[in-house]
Amino acid sequence: MDRPTRVRFWVIASCMLMGIILYVDRYAFGIVQPYIRQELNLSKTDFSYALSAFFWFYAIGQMPAGWLSDRFGPRLLLTSYILVWSFFAATVGLAGSLVTLCLARAAFGLGQAGAFPTASAIVGRWIPRAQRGKASSFVALGGRIGGAIVPIISAILLVTFLPSDQGCEIEPRQILQPTEVAKTISENRGLKDDSKPYLSRIDEYVEQVAVRENADIITKRILSVAFNEIINDPVFYRREAFEELGSLDRFATEQIERIHSGQLLPVRDSQRLNRHLLEAVFPVSVEGLYVASWRPVIFVFAGLGLFGALITWLILRNHPSEHPRVNEAELRYITGTNEVSRPAGNLPVQAILRCRSVWLSALSQFCVNIGWLFIVTWFIEYLMEEHHVAMAERSEMIALPLMVGFVGMLVGGVATDRLSKRIGLRFGRSIPWASAMLVAALCFLVCPALNDAWAITWAMAVVALSVDFSLPSMWAFTQDVGGDYVGVVLGFGNMFGNFGAAVSPILVAGVQESYSWNVMFITCGGFFIIAAIAAFFVDASKPIKGLPATDRNGPSAA
Repeated sequence: MDRPTRVRFWVIASCMLMGIILYVDRYAFGIVQPYIRQELNLSKTDFSYALSAFFWFYAIGQMPAGWLSDRFGPRLLLTSYILVWSFFAATVGLAGSLVTLCLARAAFGLGQAGAFPTASAIVGRWIPRAQRGKASSFVALGGRIGGAIVPIISAILLVTFLPSDQGCEIEPRQILQPTEVAKTISENRGLKDDSKPYLSRIDEYVEQVAVRENADIITKRILSVAFNEIINDPVFYRREAFEELGSLDRFATEQIERIHSGQLLPVRDSQRLNRHLLEAVFPVSVEGLYVASWRPVIFVFAGLGLFGALITWLILRNHPSEHPRVNEAELRYITGTNEVSRPAGNLPVQAILRCRSVWLSALSQFCVNIGWLFIVTWFIEYLMEEHHVAMAERSEMIALPLMVGFVGMLVGGVATDRLSKRIGLRFGRSIPWASAMLVAALCFLVCPALNDAWAITWAMAVVALSVDFSLPSMWAFTQDVGGDYVGVVLGFGNMFGNFGAAVSPILVAGVQESYSWNVMFITCGGFFIIAAIAAFFVDASKPIKGLPATDRNGPSAA
C-alpha cells in the first residue's frame, strides 16, 4: 500500500505564511503609530478612530467573506484577499490626514476580513478532525510569528530609510506640546534634590534664549531656537546630567560610549546624539527624527503580499481531491470513506443565531479583544509615555509578548486535542479556553502594582501566552460544530471579536485620558473575566442544528 503523500502539510504551511504576512501588515501600523501621530498632529483620541476603523470593517466583512470562501472555494478567494489587503495597506502609507488614514484603514480591514475564516475552512477540508486543533495552532502561529518579527524589522527599517540628508535641527512646528515642555522645565527650577539633572542642563539654554527674546512665556519659536543651540553644542552631553535618563536609542548609546572612551564626535554625529537626547527627555512633545521614514516601512511590508498571493495560488486547492500531488492514500487519510464535500449553499443565518454556544464564543472573543488590543496598539505608547523607553528597547518589549505566544499556540493545540480525546469535546475545548482567560485577567489586574517597564512587559507576555493557548480550542470548536459552514461560523465569532477590537482603542484611550493607565489595566482584566465565564459554557459536542450534514469527516447536524 502506498504511503500517504504530505501535501496537506504544505497547504497548512501556506496558510501559516498567509498569517505571517497578514500580521506583519496589521501590526506595522501600531509600531510606527507614534510617528504617524506626530506627523499628522493627531491626539490619542483622533488616532483611536483610525485604529478602530480597521476593526469595524474587518468585523463586518467576516461572515460574508467566510461564506464566499465556502461557496466559491478558498483558493481563489484567499489569493484575492491577500492582494486586496496588500493594496490598501500601501494606501495607508499615502495618508495625509485623519480622514484619509481612516478610509485607508477601513478598506485594509475589509480586505483582511476573509483571511482566517477561509484558513479555518481549509483546515476543515484538508485535516482530519483529530488533528484540527494542532493544525489550527500552526495557522494561528503564523500570525504570532508575523507580530513578533515586525517590531524588530520595523526598527531596522525606520533607521535604514531615514534620509541621509535629514536635518537634526528642530523647527517650531516640530514642538508638538510647547506648554508641556515649558511646564516640565519650569517645575524643575529651584529643586535642591534634583532627580532629573538633564532638565537643568536644558534649562540653561531655554533661559538664555528667553531672555534674549525678551519673552515672558516660552513659545514654540523660543523653544526651537534653544533646542537648536543644544543640538549644535558639541559638549552638551555630560555624564553626570544624563546618566539617570534611562533608555536611549541604540545610535545614541553608541555615541555616548565613544565620548566616554575619549573620542571627539564628528559634527553630524554630535548633532544627532543631541537630537536623540532631546527626544528621550520629551518623547511625546518633540517630533521624532523617524517621522521621516515611517511611510517607506509601510510600503515595504505591503509589498510582501504579492509573494504571499503567488505562493497561495500555487500550493492551495479547494479540496485534496483536486490537487495533482495528492495520492489516494493521503486522500483516504484526510476524508476517510466520505465523498467530496459540495459547495456551501445559502448563508445559514438562522441556524447560527439559534446556537447558544456560538453566541457564547462570540461574547468571549469580544471581551478578549478589548484587552488583547492594548498589547498591539497602545502598549508602545504606554512604554514611550509612562516609562520613556527608546525605540530599540521598545521594539524588543513589543516583540516579547508575541514571541512568548508561540509556545502557547503550539501547546494549546496539542492540549485541546488530547483533552478532547480523554474527556470529550464539551470540556476538552472549554476548559483550556476558559482557564487561559482567567490567567490573562490576573496578569492585567496585577499590573497597577508593578512599576518596572520590563515587569509590565512580562505580564503582557503571559497575557499573550494565555490568549494564544486558547485560540486552537476556539478554532477547533468552530470546526467541530460548523459542518460545511466552518468559514461562516468562524466568521461570526470573529465578527464579534473584532467589534470588541473596534471598541478597544477608543475605550482604552478614553479610560487612560480620563483616569489613568492603571484604571485601564483593571478594565481590561475585568473583560477577560467575562471572557472566561462565557468560554466555560461553550459546548463543542453539539453541532449547530439546522445545518446540512457535512461530507467531510466532521460532525453531522443534530
